[in-house]
Amino acid sequence: MRLSNLRRYLADKEKRHPRLVGSLRRFNRRLQRLQGPTHPAILRNEIAAVSEVLKSPFWNLNYGGNLVHETLEQEFAEYVGAHHAVAVSTGGMAIQMCLRAFGLKPGDEVLHQIDTCVADAFAVFAAGATPIFADINRENFMLAQTSAADEISPATKAIMPVHMWGNPENMDWISGLAKKNALYVIEDACLALGAELKGKRVGSFGDAAVFSFGCLKPIQAGEGGIITTNDESLAKELRTIRNWGDMSKEYGVRDQRTLSWNGRISEIVAAVGLEQLRGYPQYLEKLRDLVNEFTRRLEKFENLEIAVPESGELKPAYSQVVVRLNKSGVGILKSDLMSRLNEQGIPVWHANFEPINQLSFFREDHWQDWIIRGDLDRVRRNYHRVFANSEEVYANSGLGFSRDNFSSKERVLRLVRALERALRKG
Repeated sequence: MRLSNLRRYLADKEKRHPRLVGSLRRFNRRLQRLQGPTHPAILRNEIAAVSEVLKSPFWNLNYGGNLVHETLEQEFAEYVGAHHAVAVSTGGMAIQMCLRAFGLKPGDEVLHQIDTCVADAFAVFAAGATPIFADINRENFMLAQTSAADEISPATKAIMPVHMWGNPENMDWISGLAKKNALYVIEDACLALGAELKGKRVGSFGDAAVFSFGCLKPIQAGEGGIITTNDESLAKELRTIRNWGDMSKEYGVRDQRTLSWNGRISEIVAAVGLEQLRGYPQYLEKLRDLVNEFTRRLEKFENLEIAVPESGELKPAYSQVVVRLNKSGVGILKSDLMSRLNEQGIPVWHANFEPINQLSFFREDHWQDWIIRGDLDRVRRNYHRVFANSEEVYANSGLGFSRDNFSSKERVLRLVRALERALRKG
């Protein structure tokens, strides 16, 4: 029976058969857990919080006092372990604002891995700078040290490590590389809220870090984002830049000195984000327990293993659970395995995005219309080179299991059984 028909049946029979209806409702809830997406999900009092904002006269952060976004900023900074947080309209806008606040100009370069979301590269372009790409390694699918070091030039001004799918990057060597080359560090933590490395949460390591509340993110509010930093003067500049560069509030002068955007977060979105944040620690603890259950059961699959396993020093946030596949050992192509899992209703994707330079914007050199200054020959060589590791991971060895697989123990067991069936066919 389809869920919609079941709901109508329950409504018709509820008064006459309360016990039967109670049993069917419990069965319906179980069906809902096993079917369809489980995110975004209400984690606390989001609906009531939005209602409170709508009943108030203050829907925009420019008006009123004791506003919701201010509470969100305070509690977010405390959770991450940073001194300051600045709420903004999107994660992409957060990247643009950071680069502008760092003082990057046209011709300056920002280094990041080739197989993150194209939003990273586009945000760099939109800020007036130039993205430069580095490869990943094949072990944990993180930024490759040698490749990153090789791509640094005198024009490189910032490095953007990406905590992909909630897996913390190795911030020790990245910080060392940045210090050696006088680079700003901007963490892309959009998928990694709550992830930890050596007892510190991501978002507290770099000069700044960006988070998003958009689609697929750890907490969601439809849109919205936030920047964290330990630098008070940087936070002050970021609050100015998010409001068309108006210096009135932060500097007491009615003036604009920095080319800026409207990067404001709405109070309505901030209210959702705040309640999501307050409910997130309990949610994340449950998610980690369920992923650990999956990890234990994955041990019986000789040629599948978690690419970034949880340890005493490293705790992922699991926006996706990333698995490394030994294609020769399992005797099946990654594409065939994904198809077989999809046929069983298992949400599965790649462990990385397609290499950015394979997208038409880069492959067909449309980027040339948007670079004002810089060494175009060097940029062209970077965009047209082969990033062998990321291509291998995308084509053959990296699987990403959606959080929808880890919303309950039933879903975890369903995933394990689906893997058994899919691999048995091989």
